[in-house]
Amino acid sequence: MPDRIAPLHIALDESACTGCLTCMLVCSERHFGATNLLRARIRIDLDTLTAEHSGHTCRQCTDVDGVAPCADVCPVEAIAYDPDVRAWIVSEDDCISCGQCVDACPWGIMTLDPVPDLALKCDLCGGAVRCVEACPTGALSLVDGAGVRVADVVVGATHQGAPEEDGHGR
Repeated sequence: MPDRIAPLHIALDESACTGCLTCMLVCSERHFGATNLLRARIRIDLDTLTAEHSGHTCRQCTDVDGVAPCADVCPVEAIAYDPDVRAWIVSEDDCISCGQCVDACPWGIMTLDPVPDLALKCDLCGGAVRCVEACPTGALSLVDGAGVRVADVVVGATHQGAPEEDGHGR
């Protein structure tokens, strides 16, 4: 990734995850002010009959040209790298809901938000990663591109770890 600090991402230790869904609840609460699992930017698939579960997080990946596949296909360049947060961020003002980023996501984690019909992906909470903070088992961690845990680092955060509002009431 030339001229850029490598992105950070949330890693999930599935052996430590209990499937409690706390991460999804705090994610939707943080971004939308209400708990709605369909609007979470992290996903835990839970089989309620067997209690088996699997987790999915945005890897903030880049391809050979140093651009995330979702950003690469966006026809309006609504997904851009934020070097302060060290993540690929969707501009809600620019997104046209075409869904090309959803199709391009190699991990299947990007979705279109069912309410405003805009692309959703993890934005690392602007730097204060709420799901990592809230996970009761420590199954989630913030890691660099090599998978090395970033200890107690809150990137781009303001006033006691809470990111400033982003102009959309979040």
